[in-house]
Amino acid sequence: MTTDTSSAPLLTREQLRRQLNERGYPISASYFNKVCLPSVNGGPPVAKQWGKRPLYDLSAALAWAEARCTTSRTESAA
Repeated sequence: MTTDTSSAPLLTREQLRRQLNERGYPISASYFNKVCLPSVNGGPPVAKQWGKRPLYDLSAALAWAEARCTTSRTESAA
């Protein structure tokens, strides 16, 4: 059995939320948990499951966060 150690580590939901906050995406724990619910299905893509726990890839989550960004309302009105 081989182990792929070259890939980035997978993150839990809370670890991912903290990483997003550190990179300038201000997302609260409550909101992030809500959008990640399977019934809402609006969160970042789940890379793998560890039992019942979803694990996330940081680069995919950053792409998800960037896609959710919009232009400033004052800029778009001009």
